[in-house]
Amino acid sequence: MHHRFVGSMVLVSLALASTPELTAAQAPAAKNTAAAQPKAAAAKLTGPLSMPHMAVTTVRIKPELVDEWMEFQKSETIPALRKAGVTERTVIATAIGESFEMTFLTPLKNFADRDGDSPIVKALGADGARAYAAKNRRFVAEQHTFVNTVRTDLTYQPARDAAPAGIAVVSTYSVAAGHIADFEAYIKTDLTPAHKQLKSGGFIVHQALFGGDSGTFVVAVLLPNFAELDKGPAIVRAYGPARADAIQQKLAGFVTHIERTVVRVVPELSFQAGRPMSDHE
Repeated sequence: MHHRFVGSMVLVSLALASTPELTAAQAPAAKNTAAAQPKAAAAKLTGPLSMPHMAVTTVRIKPELVDEWMEFQKSETIPALRKAGVTERTVIATAIGESFEMTFLTPLKNFADRDGDSPIVKALGADGARAYAAKNRRFVAEQHTFVNTVRTDLTYQPARDAAPAGIAVVSTYSVAAGHIADFEAYIKTDLTPAHKQLKSGGFIVHQALFGGDSGTFVVAVLLPNFAELDKGPAIVRAYGPARADAIQQKLAGFVTHIERTVVRVVPELSFQAGRPMSDHE
């Protein structure tokens, strides 16, 4: 959710089997075979390539314009996005980390949508979009866009009634080349069992796809409030200091850098299914 959690490109190789030429005896079935090929090819999309993607934009707002920017988002940006058919957007503010930083998360249905007009152009037209962009640039000190893969196979979100997450601790891991599988094993064999033991609110794992350095993973641990931070990391609480230290030593063998921040959702700038997110809470 923090801008450093999305900065990577993951290179995914997809092996496609070659199709032999049809013989005269096979010719009558050619039409059915061709019709089945797209479905067969889709079935080969496994692993991260087949998982949901998230469009991410991180902006740092000029401090003196934050209040004005908030009103601009409410009065102009959100109405335009809804008019263009955007049904969901989550806005995240960095609470401990880079000041005046906001991150926008929007589920990405497919990349083909980017071949057409942007939502702002769809809503406002070309001239209106240019005027909108001129207003928006005045607020922004820095901006970066990314696309992430939501690693649903590594994410742990227990299906139970729980208080909604108020904050998230975002740990951004830079994983050394050739050690992706080692990091995935850490999530599955060390981190997930610890959270299950503690009956925590869970965590979400993203893997960067486009927009920055390769080998970047983010684990966003969901917490009800800041007071939960006083209890310490889940691995220490679940396993004790000795085993937790051993796990950290193992991580040091393939993780080259870790950065942690704390973020929170901004309900008044977020919406889902045509309603503000605050209406759902």
